Amino acid sequence: MSVWMPGAGRGRYTRRAFLRTAGLGGGLAAAGALEALLAPGAGPAEAAGTDQTTLLVGGDLNNVKTLDPGRTIEVTGMMIEKVTYDTLVTFQGEDLRTPRPKLATAWKVSADGRSTTFTLRPGIKFVSGNPLTSADVKWSFDRILNLKANTLFLFDGVEEIVAPDPLTVVIRSKAPMPALVPILSHPGLGILDSKLVAQSGGDAGTNAKTADHAEPYLNAHSAGTGPFTLTSYVPAQQLILDRNPQYWGGPAKLQRIAIRHVPDPVTQALQVVRGDLDVATSIGQDQVAPLRRAPNVTVRTSPAATTFYVLMNNTPDVGGPFSNPKIQQAVRYALDYQGILQIAGPGAVRMAGVIPTLMPGSADPKVAATTDLAKAKSLVKESGLSDVRGKFSYASDQVSWGIPIALLAQKIQSDLAAAGIQLQLDGLPIVTALGLYRGGKNQFGVWGWAADYPDPTDFLVYAPGRVVGNRAGWPASASPAAQKLAALADATDAEVDQAKRIAMLQEFERTLAEVGPYVPLFQPAVPYACGSNIQGLTYHSVWAEDFYTVRKS
Repeated sequence: MSVWMPGAGRGRYTRRAFLRTAGLGGGLAAAGALEALLAPGAGPAEAAGTDQTTLLVGGDLNNVKTLDPGRTIEVTGMMIEKVTYDTLVTFQGEDLRTPRPKLATAWKVSADGRSTTFTLRPGIKFVSGNPLTSADVKWSFDRILNLKANTLFLFDGVEEIVAPDPLTVVIRSKAPMPALVPILSHPGLGILDSKLVAQSGGDAGTNAKTADHAEPYLNAHSAGTGPFTLTSYVPAQQLILDRNPQYWGGPAKLQRIAIRHVPDPVTQALQVVRGDLDVATSIGQDQVAPLRRAPNVTVRTSPAATTFYVLMNNTPDVGGPFSNPKIQQAVRYALDYQGILQIAGPGAVRMAGVIPTLMPGSADPKVAATTDLAKAKSLVKESGLSDVRGKFSYASDQVSWGIPIALLAQKIQSDLAAAGIQLQLDGLPIVTALGLYRGGKNQFGVWGWAADYPDPTDFLVYAPGRVVGNRAGWPASASPAAQKLAALADATDAEVDQAKRIAMLQEFERTLAEVGPYVPLFQPAVPYACGSNIQGLTYHSVWAEDFYTVRKS
């Protein structure tokens, strides 16, 4: 899903890609066919198939790296695991603010914030027929800790998991961990049938990193309590999920979900119009308007908890003039934000800070910097620099949330030129651009961060000395202001009082806007399409589409 792969879970593991991608080159023939199909006089297509209990979904199965929850951070894998495994808690629809019970019916956090006790829902069975108990939760979470795979960053700070009785689980952390409950909604933390997985090569012991061999089994079989089970999977071709008739939450309306490998967004759009697909999970912004003309298609956009932003390296040796605070401020005022939002497409929202507006503690877009070319020119003059120029490196071969990054880069270059800031466009393959970014060698770039889990503290990575701060050449030792902001981020991470925590997040946003080497641009919207007979389909910023509530009319 990512053009930029901007994050690595807490800087140590490749985190899930943050943007849906498609190459700039493909799909031209399909685009022409789409326009022809929607031309005046063209007849309407029929809904996909005649079976009202089967959902045909188009997606990029190349993004499925594994179907082992303990190793999954890619969004397509999480979309599948969302309906094949259950987590202790969840979020409803597009919501990112209110965790709700799932396998856990209740939870209680200790006064010091270091211990959270969960009460499990009784009477739940895995698809194998084995009963779910706290031993399965402990085993699943111990396996996360000991596999040391991509999902380990989710449990940073977790000390131990205890199962004092069959329906009680206690998670203890080394320090207060107020984000723990939202984190537990991540599909990578789905609960496994410990008996079945252990019989199939699974290991949750201290040597799990080398002793666990369950991944091949989990790539071909389900071992969860979810509303669907994995029936078959042929990589880069098709994946089939069938309904779990004994699901504790009630059987799904659909009998089967078939996810077909259709990586090109234009082809997905074309197949939805033709009736060959029920759902297109990835369409481009330029397909939204044509699809809205199709009588048998519904186009939706859902907000994504993702921050697009400009990065300016704060280290003089790398950033050059862009390490100058006056130039950083000049960039903020030189950008044409309304023009940038037009590129971002329908549903995109201007951001005043780095925390998505969907989350508590985010800055009100009304206080965002506005375009003021005269002020930008004045700030350039105040910097004392006679020649402000640099290299703008970006991933030129990517389209993200339907937004061509090359087009966005050209727009930024043009805006800054009007203020006397000259940027040489340095379009690079994604791997090369990422190397510069992750290595802290990107002088000027446009990047982003997507929510790994539904909590605003995931966006404290922009603080000095944290993941994005380091990539921007901005350590906590950079200045007294940076040191103070880094301390605020640490305190916010540990604050258990929700009202105080929100106030601290808002203070973080205000201060970062004043002293940080970033310019927040926008929060994108996810465009997707489905047949007009599809009801109950929702999109979530962490796990994408949720198929449990879908029905065909």
